[in-house]
Amino acid sequence: MNLWFGNSFGELHGASLGFLATLARHLSVKVEHDTKMGERFGGRFTHEGEWYATLMHGNRFASGLVPHVYALCQHYKQPIEVRDSRDRPEDGYPWFTVKAPWRPYQEEIHKKVIVRSRGVIDAPPRSGKTLMAVRLIDTYALPTVYLAPSVPIVAQTYKVMCKFFGSDMVARLDGDARVEEKDISKPIVIATAQSATRQPPEWWATRQLLVIDEFHHSAAETYHQINALASNAYYRFCFTGTHFRTGEDRLAMEAICSQVIHRLGVSELVAGSYIASPRVVYSPIQGKSISSGDWKKVYRECIVKDEARNEKIAWLAKSLISMNTPTLVLVRWIQHARLLTEMIPGAEMVKGGESALTGRTIEEFKEGNVMCLVGTTVIGEGVDIPNAGAEIFAASGNAGVSMMQAYFRPLTQARNKPTGYVYDFVDNHHARLRAWSNARMALARQYLGNDAVVEL
Repeated sequence: MNLWFGNSFGELHGASLGFLATLARHLSVKVEHDTKMGERFGGRFTHEGEWYATLMHGNRFASGLVPHVYALCQHYKQPIEVRDSRDRPEDGYPWFTVKAPWRPYQEEIHKKVIVRSRGVIDAPPRSGKTLMAVRLIDTYALPTVYLAPSVPIVAQTYKVMCKFFGSDMVARLDGDARVEEKDISKPIVIATAQSATRQPPEWWATRQLLVIDEFHHSAAETYHQINALASNAYYRFCFTGTHFRTGEDRLAMEAICSQVIHRLGVSELVAGSYIASPRVVYSPIQGKSISSGDWKKVYRECIVKDEARNEKIAWLAKSLISMNTPTLVLVRWIQHARLLTEMIPGAEMVKGGESALTGRTIEEFKEGNVMCLVGTTVIGEGVDIPNAGAEIFAASGNAGVSMMQAYFRPLTQARNKPTGYVYDFVDNHHARLRAWSNARMALARQYLGNDAVVEL
């Protein structure tokens, strides 16, 4: 058999139909029965009453899965010859415009990046991933598309890129970009994934370096569409601060950009004083109990409307404000944000969707004119709020990427902030809420270190 692979896809030639069926089952993810196939999936099947979709399209698969396909061929003792059919672009002459005092781990990561053609950098939030991405773009000096998951992160990254490369070198594509910022002929284009998929194949053919920020989103169909479009992107590097998913999600992620080439631990950042030392405090709540299997009803009555819980949140926020600690309060529903804003004197609410994060309210918080900011967990990912000293995670919910991203908001290192505090709750008034609380606590201990977590 021959395993051929290009920038976007690999193909297995000479394999029997039986072996292709075996690969299809190994390279499958659990899905809902009505999941659309799209670019991501090549077919559906059931197993023990559950629906699965395979990442194999006949003998074709996204090229990030080449290591998995090769390993499976070895496991099943199938003779295999690998043929790399990618056209490597001529090396660009480095621009050498990026000058910064590089941290030791950033130097180590850069050395790995410049000898690889693709891979994932798994580094916790606040480790300087944007700056690391800027440096690799500067080194490769090739036409680049940089993908970010939201308008605020695109806007934030655009400012950083313009600082180093100049606005004549950088464009942005998102719903808030001005006309003069949308010149996609520029060497560096920063875009939301949705905006990038709308660009023509002729433009995508000009892009030789693909950089994906917040890579944990890339299991989604949109990123698999981008994989198909980016057929000329030989170099692919992805950054994430929370590279933990279910096994199925991880497989769909790796299809885009292959495997981790460097993993940086939280303890290394704390030891080097690159982030504030985390302290997560879990307070018990015994609020209003209801018996219901309706998740929305449980959440509305036991989280959003629970008086004892909200009073404790407001008391915590007022106590932190009295100690001159800039405080974030994160919730899941906008009506919860409105209620808590009314209960916390001087608090301001981040209104609307993602685009509101680039508005004046957050700037007022950064400048110290507002001491408490209340908003949904959309604030919790990628948006830089360095002066936040504490966060009240009032959103509840299960453990996962969004929760851990949110926990890192107060950990940005700043003057006179040796410790970043997160306050969460052990919700004892419903079995599902208690299970979620336990899962969040377990993930916090695993990811931030056992000593960082306190249960009152």
